[in-house]
Amino acid sequence: MSIFKRIELPCPTCSSPVTFELVHSVNADRRPDLREAILAGDFQRETCPSCSFRFRVEPEFSYIDIKRGQFIAAWPASRLGQWQAHEAHTQAAFDRAFGKDAPPEARELGARLQLRAVFGWPALAEKLLAAGAGISDLTLELAKAGVAREMDDAPIAGPNEMRLLRLDGDDMVLGWVGTGNEEIGDMVGVPRSLIAEIEAEPGPWEALREELSAGPFVDLLRTLVPGDEPAA
Repeated sequence: MSIFKRIELPCPTCSSPVTFELVHSVNADRRPDLREAILAGDFQRETCPSCSFRFRVEPEFSYIDIKRGQFIAAWPASRLGQWQAHEAHTQAAFDRAFGKDAPPEARELGARLQLRAVFGWPALAEKLLAAGAGISDLTLELAKAGVAREMDDAPIAGPNEMRLLRLDGDDMVLGWVGTGNEEIGDMVGVPRSLIAEIEAEPGPWEALREELSAGPFVDLLRTLVPGDEPAA
């Protein structure tokens, strides 16, 4: 089931209290509307009743979609610098619920789930979009690396991250999104056939594939962000 709790947070513009129904876990099989809200960018976004500023809280919840074989631990983008610790926490939590430390029935279910850890809303939405389109998220990360290599000045380091924003016919629309602020910068259309090309010729991608799939945090950012920064 999907579990919520009600809290009040100050508006970042005028400091007035804004009520949020924050989620602890999302079950997309029972609440497909929540999946659609995440994809639309509306989930956990509210409008301040005093100044009409619209904002949302960073994600920190588990997401399960048995139909699409997904179990995702969604973490705030502000914790990206501690991705190694959060990756380990994600794996341990999954092991208790569906993995090696779970009862047999739960392990049977867990064997059908792909475990992932993400940081921030764009990263979460990307995983849902890719799964819905039948695109391997690991191959998608390899494709991003290929696209970045072909560009003279791809802004994928620092405050930006490359994300799959939408599918447009036979193209994947990738965009550079501000980490934390979700502001979309430059976009580029990439043929979806690139996914099939990479999967047909895995050899040149073997080393990067191994690095990206070393844990639940399957993201090109794991090669760019050192991790284990002290918590703020």
